Amino acid sequence: MVSMSLRGVAIATTTWCVAALAVTGVVAGGANASTRLPDSRPSWATPTALRAPVPDSDIVHARVYLPWRDTAGLAALTRAVSTPGTASFGRYLTPEQFRDRFSPTTHDVAAVTDWLRGAGLRVVDVPSDRQYVAVEGTAGDATAAFDTTLSTYGAFGRIMRAPTRAPAVPAALAGKVSAVVGLDDGAEAIPAVRPPNESPNGTTPAKVADPGVGFRAGTPCSTSWGEKTVTLPTAVDGSTTKPLAPCGYTPAQVRGLYGLGSGDTGAGQTVAFVGANASPTIVSDVTQYSRLHNLPDPQISQIVPPGIYQHPTTPKNDPGAFFGEQTLDAEAIHTTAPAAKILYVASSNANQDFDRSVKAIVGKHLAPIISISYGFGGESVPQGFVNSLNGIFAQAVATGIGIFVSSGDNGDEQTTLGTTSVDFYANTPNVTAVGGTSAAIVAGAGGSVFGSGAKPAAAAPTSSTAGGGIYGIDDPANPVNQPGWTRAFEVGWQTGFTSATGTLAPLPSGTAPPTSTRYTFTGSLDPAGPSFSGGGGGGISKVFPQPTYQKGITDGARDGSTGATGTTGRALPDISALADPNTGFLVGQTQEFTDGSYYDEYRIGGTSLAAPLIAGMAAVANQKAGRDLGFLNPRIYAAYQQKTASLYDVDEADLNSAAEFGTTPSVFRVNFTDTESAAGGRQFSLRTLELPTQSLQSTRGYDTATGVGSPRDSSFLTVLGSVTPLPYTPDRKSPKVP
Repeated sequence: MVSMSLRGVAIATTTWCVAALAVTGVVAGGANASTRLPDSRPSWATPTALRAPVPDSDIVHARVYLPWRDTAGLAALTRAVSTPGTASFGRYLTPEQFRDRFSPTTHDVAAVTDWLRGAGLRVVDVPSDRQYVAVEGTAGDATAAFDTTLSTYGAFGRIMRAPTRAPAVPAALAGKVSAVVGLDDGAEAIPAVRPPNESPNGTTPAKVADPGVGFRAGTPCSTSWGEKTVTLPTAVDGSTTKPLAPCGYTPAQVRGLYGLGSGDTGAGQTVAFVGANASPTIVSDVTQYSRLHNLPDPQISQIVPPGIYQHPTTPKNDPGAFFGEQTLDAEAIHTTAPAAKILYVASSNANQDFDRSVKAIVGKHLAPIISISYGFGGESVPQGFVNSLNGIFAQAVATGIGIFVSSGDNGDEQTTLGTTSVDFYANTPNVTAVGGTSAAIVAGAGGSVFGSGAKPAAAAPTSSTAGGGIYGIDDPANPVNQPGWTRAFEVGWQTGFTSATGTLAPLPSGTAPPTSTRYTFTGSLDPAGPSFSGGGGGGISKVFPQPTYQKGITDGARDGSTGATGTTGRALPDISALADPNTGFLVGQTQEFTDGSYYDEYRIGGTSLAAPLIAGMAAVANQKAGRDLGFLNPRIYAAYQQKTASLYDVDEADLNSAAEFGTTPSVFRVNFTDTESAAGGRQFSLRTLELPTQSLQSTRGYDTATGVGSPRDSSFLTVLGSVTPLPYTPDRKSPKVP
């Protein structure tokens, strides 16, 4: 994840997963008396960080949230629908039933709306369940409406907008408004995707690359784990022989990794995902990708707000920067649930208003499954915003929707925030937090690194000389696009980067693939050894207590720096899947290359990949069960507690790492310097999998690197529908503020 690096005062939020009323203060003023909302102002907006006033002409988009009615009743309902033996177990509310029981009254919404309009703001949207009023206007209008001023602040290496004092609402609306979201722009959701164009030192640029810069995986690369190898001048991690990084695993290989059979398709299901802006080529890209890799044509629909393509490109609003994320999510879902319908709901304001996108799906029950590949670096998000999102997540549980959230791409966040932390949204107990793994996918069934011992033969290359055309990967007849693949091992994704300087031989000559699968590297590796370059998020929440479905399971999990255990806080992740970009997924997308704009393929990763892969598998679980299973965590932990063989304990990888590649798995990676071809030169590096120096490590049983592990095969998806879920009692105690 490209982290916002927002740290400081932790979120003081209720932990029973229902939006609570913010603590307010009344400002004297007779008829103009107002009530302030301190939880709607970020803690990083300090006097010492103040920079300059925001111009009155700047445009502000905000949501004014109203609290649910009967929050105690909603907490009881989320418990009842998730707990076996209750009369309400599995009997989810319809959107209409939820609205009738818990939505703010039309009278209250009208009062809030009238005030906002009277203050000069334009009302953009009121969802059908009336949870918020979305408005837009100038900064001048917003400051007048909320009785504050907007200024810029320097914090965490960025310049961000925030109110100089807590926003206020008229005293007559006290208790009718719980939060104002959007006055500050620190609450920007960041995609948990490791962009393909890593800089030479293995770090990630400030944002996902604009598709105006085409990218292809550097060659040589392997069509499966260990299909090509390189000999180093000295032993590293116990061996001089290393596999060349995969070119990008295909859908057939990923389905083999998780044992998905021909009937495991997610038929009859809809999986939704959210994102910023909208790729104009998403349907054609996923269709072409499907035809090249033996998937059925996708069933994709989009909900795109008006004017989304006309938004100006600015440093904080680069529409094209998110096209790759959208494409990755759609193709990952289509890989594990190829017969499911896919719904994309875009946010209209770059990466500011994802709550509106999630609300659009949950409020109208547009899908029983939602994948969210975005989040925030750490837990320091204003309480009002957290409470508002928790209200949506509680609504999802009550109405039978399962939400799957990427756990982040900065590991324990130590290198980013200076302290260990889990990330929001994934830390909330009403969503399934999906962590990441590095995976070795091979031909055949078990045994050695090459399974049955036979390496799949590469088909003749197609007309493309790079990207998906490498070694014929984009040929449907190639074995990489056929069944017959399996897991050699998975480890927790916590990858180290060691630069290498030298030459690699033999290299491909001209446009033809190499005739040999063995290479020799002549040169040296950085003697400083590996530095952390990325990993799945995990740890112990400092805000949310341990949910009941984790009790007795995550008790031994520990935070990397504080020593806090799983008995004190919500542990993350819940489950994991493929995420490491060094053993990443092949994605097809229209990009802008030096010779034109066209479809091509590249390798990518991040828990942005893991979350939609698991969401697609949840669709298969619903298909197998013949009903919507809703929030899956009580079922996931019940399956784990029963020690079902359908879960793959990622620690097993430590036992099965291939001896010929050393005691610690690592891959040798080649990057094109110009991101497109070898014409601009090559860069080399060694990527150490599950870097031993990181606090997040996979172990036997539950761990904060991979949760309960990953699905061993599709039997896990059957178990989810048949297992008796663990009880879920929303915790109504006050949170612990670190």
